[in-house]
Amino acid sequence: LILNLMPCVLPGIGLKVMSFVEQTGKSRTHALVLNLWFAAGIVSVFVLLGVLAVVFKLSWGAQFGSTTFNVIVAAVVFAMALSLLGVWEVPIPGFFGSGSVHSAAAKEGPLGAYLKGVVTTVLATPCTAPFMASAVAWAVAQTATTTLTVFGMLGIGMASPYVLVGVFPELLRFLPKPGA
Repeated sequence: LILNLMPCVLPGIGLKVMSFVEQTGKSRTHALVLNLWFAAGIVSVFVLLGVLAVVFKLSWGAQFGSTTFNVIVAAVVFAMALSLLGVWEVPIPGFFGSGSVHSAAAKEGPLGAYLKGVVTTVLATPCTAPFMASAVAWAVAQTATTTLTVFGMLGIGMASPYVLVGVFPELLRFLPKPGA
């Protein structure tokens, strides 16, 4: 849970939950479903990293030591930034039809929410390192079951605010308000 207190993660919780509410036309049930898919994307990245830690002895953040990984992530973020600036539109899985990014976002489905959870987790890696380093260092030296359990629990912890706010939207008032 403490991972969510990082300054690059906490303000995004309210933004993401509100975007799901706006996309679903204020339907709490549908917004909760999108939150659950988003949370599943977060947890799946942690489980994948747990598997990589067990199989290849890679730890959290080790992917950022790879030039290839950094170039790919930088290219994806740059393409998304140009899309937000209106230079072009990047078709995102889960979006159907054509038109502006805003109208496409209104049609986002479970796959889009899941993939956004994956991307959010990958981009949050550098922010979470100060709190996770000791847990991950300990976990990768344990048995495969323990390592996967620790990584799975880290994912559940990071995903839990989205589920909690999806179930209890009134909790949004306790989250910091993001800037422009």
